[in-house]
Formats: sequence, C-alpha cells, structure tokens
Amino acid sequence: MSASICLKLLQELSVAAFGGAELFFADLDHDGRPEVLAYQGPAVFGSALYSSWPQVKPALPKSTCLIAFRQDGTRLWTWGTPNPTDRPYTSHAFESCVAAGDVDGDGRVEVALADGRKIHLLDGLTGRVRAEAEMPEDNFYIVQVLGERTAPGEAAVVVKNGEGGYGKWRYGEPLIALDAKLKPVWGPVAIPGAGHHILTLDLDGEKGSEFLIGYCAVKPSGKIAWTVDAIDPAKLDAGKQHVDYTDVLRLASGKLMLAFAGSDKSYLVERGGRTLFAHPGPHVQCSALGRFRDDSEFQVAVYNAPNGPIVLYDAHGKELWQRPSPRRWPLGCPRACEGRVFHRNGPIKPFPIPRAGKPTKDYIIYTDGGWPWGMDGDGNITLEFALPPNSRQPEHELPPKARADDLGYGFATKIVDWDGDGVKEVIIYDRRYLWVYRATEPAS
Repeated sequence: MSASICLKLLQELSVAAFGGAELFFADLDHDGRPEVLAYQGPAVFGSALYSSWPQVKPALPKSTCLIAFRQDGTRLWTWGTPNPTDRPYTSHAFESCVAAGDVDGDGRVEVALADGRKIHLLDGLTGRVRAEAEMPEDNFYIVQVLGERTAPGEAAVVVKNGEGGYGKWRYGEPLIALDAKLKPVWGPVAIPGAGHHILTLDLDGEKGSEFLIGYCAVKPSGKIAWTVDAIDPAKLDAGKQHVDYTDVLRLASGKLMLAFAGSDKSYLVERGGRTLFAHPGPHVQCSALGRFRDDSEFQVAVYNAPNGPIVLYDAHGKELWQRPSPRRWPLGCPRACEGRVFHRNGPIKPFPIPRAGKPTKDYIIYTDGGWPWGMDGDGNITLEFALPPNSRQPEHELPPKARADDLGYGFATKIVDWDGDGVKEVIIYDRRYLWVYRATEPAS
C-alpha cells in the first residue's frame, strides 16, 4: 500500500462577502494568475421547468449577481444586485453558466454569463456590459467562449440548455451560436449527447479550436467535424445518454485522449472520434484521465453518481478495480445533511503529486459531499488535505427533499494554477471560504 500524503494548506481566503454559490477562475488582467468570479443565482433552477418545485421555490435567490475579486480578496467589480447574506439560496451551477476568454481578438478578456432568458457579455477588468442577447426560452444556462478571433458567421460564444427542453427540444437542447457582439450566427440546433459540459480545444489537428459539445467536435462555423463513432445519433436517448463530463489528456506522443462520462456508459475516444473502449455503468457522472499507477501509460477513472462506485480501467479498457466513495466529515456531518442527496458535476479530478526520481503520480480527487480526499491507483484513500477549522459548516434549514449541495453544504474542488508558476494547485471551497493546497512533498 502506498504511504499516505497530507497536503499542507497554502492559503485560506474568506469569500463569504461575495456570496457565491459557485466560483469560477480566470486570468482577467493578464498577470499570469487567475482572479475569482463568484456567481450568485439559481442557474438551471431559474427555469420555469424547475422553479416551482417544492424543494426549489422556497429557496430561490432574489437576483443574479457576478462578483470578480483578486486572490487577496480585493473586489474588482460587481455586476447585478447581490443577494442577502443571511438567507441561503438554491443554485446548481458548477462549470456551466460562466465562461471567460477573449471573444473578439482585442487582447482583453470578456466574461460570458448565461442567465436563462438572457446572455450577458462583460468586460473582464471592469464588469461593464459589452453586449446582451435575449434567448428564445428561459433555460439557457450553459455557456462557453471560443477564445479566438472568428470570421463572419462563426461562433465566438455558444450557449445552450442543459436540462429539460421546451416543445420539440429534448434534454440538453438546443444550442445557439453567437458572434463577438452576441448576434446569432447559427442555430438553434440539437447536438447529439449535449449535456452539461462544453470544452474548447483543437479537436481536428488543424489550426484553431473547436467546441467539444456532447459527443461531437463542432467547428465555429457550426459544421460537425466528427461524432464519436460508437454513438448513433438517431438512436440516442437525450435524457439517459447525454454527456455529463469529459476529461482530456494529451500523451507524451502528442496523442489526444478523451474520456466521456455518458450517463449510462463511459467511453475512451481518440481525436477523430474513434472509440477505444466503452463500458456501461449505473450512472456515469464523471471521468478522470491520468497516470494513477505505473503499469500502463495512463488509466481512466469513472465515477457513478450519487454514491459510487469509482471504477478504474487501464488504457485498453480492462477493469482494474471498483471502490466505494465514502463521504467523510472529519469535523462532523451537519445535521441538516443527514440523509440528503449530494449531486456535484465534476466530482472527481486528476491531480499530480511529484515523486523523487520518478514521473509524477496522479491521484483521483473526490468531492461529492463531505471533505475531499484522494484515491491512489490501487484504490486506496491515501491523499488527504490538512483540515482547516473553518471547514466546519454551520447548521441551517433546508427545504424537504432539497439536495444539500444546492443549498451550500459540502465542498467543491477545482484544479487551478493559482500562483502562475505552471504548476497546478488544488482549490477547495464552499460558500464561506476558499482553501489552496500545493503538492510539494515527494511521494514514494
């Protein structure tokens, strides 16, 4: 068994004043270090499809607000009206409703905010509104920016529904493409398997980036460059077979690997859409690619929501093990959380730990209720994070049947280069604090 590692706390930052149900990270001023964007709003619960649910309606936020601040807590700007700080509100927004990048090639970073019926494009340094656009329905809460200069008729921003659809549109449909001024350029369209997660990267080996939407590589022109070859779009059940999450790994050879968490199956795919393997699962919610062990070049970890198991496959699709995913509350589980469901998007992340004289070793960081922990390639929980006293979460009332994380319980984890040195840190946060951990101790 591998020796246990406990990462030391690098920084604790109080973020309660910013009231964010979700935090997003982007370098807004080009100094090499990310600023933080605190999102206040309902996200998908703002749609009339969900806002009247009894577990949602009593705790809806009064407004949508976005606050940008620096790593020392200095506020840069506020867009919208902040919500009262004495009333927990419901939100489900992880990695969906905020995106940042240079949309028009002017060298400045813009921030795109999807707010259901409306899309806002803000100046990254000032929060000033650059453009706004009305959407045809109230369920457009997933947005992504290309981050490159585009030609006329090409998408600088794409925005979509990520849950139930209206009329002819199915789950996760439709998607609309906008130019740098938020004028529509193509769509609305249905993209096979489009669920909750959009990436931008070079997916066809040619110059420039594409959007990875569902099981498809989509060019800024709207042309689908390729679709995962294991998927038959005509037979796809949008509600039960959409993509919940995709992880990306570039091998030393330059080869690109894509691991899709496709609700009822996991897929390992290479650039061009060729499927290397696929495995069914009870609810494949997330994937993580990394070198978690030394007996193959890389492995694929898959998490099944809401309570596991975590499954590890080798690069050829051989199952190596399955493990439960216990929720750990070292300072005690809040009474309000007992018996409650947690349902985070992106609940597992790969994180590299240096080893003396050897290549780095990745760990599977788990965060879906309780304090995060890391699992090694043998399926043992051997990575821990030094526990801050302020991680004890206070008691507050929750509506019956509401998910605890939607009201601020539990934690979130993102892997971010916090200090701009090219080495990524682990960022753990809730609605009150943000904690930064760095891997500095060599692992055996």
